[in-house]
Amino acid sequence: MLREQKTMTDKKWRTAISTFDDDGASIGGYQIQDLMENLDFGAAMFVLYQQRVPSKEEAKLLNALMVSVIDHGIVAPSAVSRIVAASGVPLQACVAAGILTIGDVHGGAGQEIARKLQIWVEEAKAAGQSLADKARAIVADSRKAKERIEGYGHPLHPHRDDRVDCLVKMAGELGLRGDNLNLALAIQDAIEEATGRHIPLNIDGIMAAVLCDLGFDWRVARVFIFVPRAAGISAHAVEEVKRERGWRKIANHDEVEYDGPTGRTVGEAAE
Repeated sequence: MLREQKTMTDKKWRTAISTFDDDGASIGGYQIQDLMENLDFGAAMFVLYQQRVPSKEEAKLLNALMVSVIDHGIVAPSAVSRIVAASGVPLQACVAAGILTIGDVHGGAGQEIARKLQIWVEEAKAAGQSLADKARAIVADSRKAKERIEGYGHPLHPHRDDRVDCLVKMAGELGLRGDNLNLALAIQDAIEEATGRHIPLNIDGIMAAVLCDLGFDWRVARVFIFVPRAAGISAHAVEEVKRERGWRKIANHDEVEYDGPTGRTVGEAAE
């Protein structure tokens, strides 16, 4: 009898995200049918991570943020899904390969800058410091330590990125431009002031700032890159199978320079 009277603390797993029982599935306490009938995908993602329904403005900005990274062409590392698809493997493996390219260098820098932005904003508030002064201090410290600040500069968008401009504009128009985005833009100005070079806020940086202002934990910044990008990765993999013959080569022999040792024999190694 005692075994049947388990309390919640006796459970091996806990979650405040979702549940499934005889009444069906629910997320954040909302029945899935209710979410299906009333929310779009971005708003449902909001509920998944914050357990509350976003305002129309919050949902619109989050959806725009997700659309901004839905695809970045064949030149993006995540388009490796095409090479994998050309090898004849299942679609989900192609998508997994593309998602695995999203890391600290490609697509994932937003996670770290989101963490730092939240810390820096709190430090500025505690010190009664303006965001402009905090930005100058951040840039000065990074230059002294010879460390780059994540979220700035992009090899394919060296001068400006229309996606960044659009999100900044939307955040302002929707009344959602907060301290994190203001600090991120102040850092951009401070970098130019200190170096004489315009190194713009990139898509990782703007996403990090917007997500922080929307109340998301910094740990999920990378999620909002690879979840929408999975759609683009899938599209490339499917197109590759439909339109190409298969077995794609990364490069032709005459495009590869071998710079290792030559003319060796096993006999010489044995001596």
